[in-house]
Amino acid sequence: MFNKIILTIAIVSSLTAFAHEGHDDAPGALKANHGGTVKAGKELNLEYVVTGSEVKLFPVSHDGKDVPASDVKVTATTKAPKGKLEAAKIESKDGVYVTQVDFKGAYRLEMAVTADFKGKKSEFKFQVEK
Repeated sequence: MFNKIILTIAIVSSLTAFAHEGHDDAPGALKANHGGTVKAGKELNLEYVVTGSEVKLFPVSHDGKDVPASDVKVTATTKAPKGKLEAAKIESKDGVYVTQVDFKGAYRLEMAVTADFKGKKSEFKFQVEK
């Protein structure tokens, strides 16, 4: 009897594994085109990549395609845990938004980004860590 239970569990487990084959992306999963982290927004999504004190911002459509930086106006603020809110200076380089953050001795900052796309705004908040 015990052997039949084990055999049944093994068969069900193997069938479940085959049923999920080829489905690497979970439904609703946001794909990172540039190896960063993607945040969902109302009008578009935003992928951010942190390298040291540099933060790159990539506007992304809801279907996962990069939106040209020229089509989106991006503003951002940063705030250290015990600091004050500061405007981030953002530049567009090669179709990507880039900013340098000053950690001011902190390990992480909170960054708030507003992306204006076709007159409609999407807002994003995330942590930037060293």
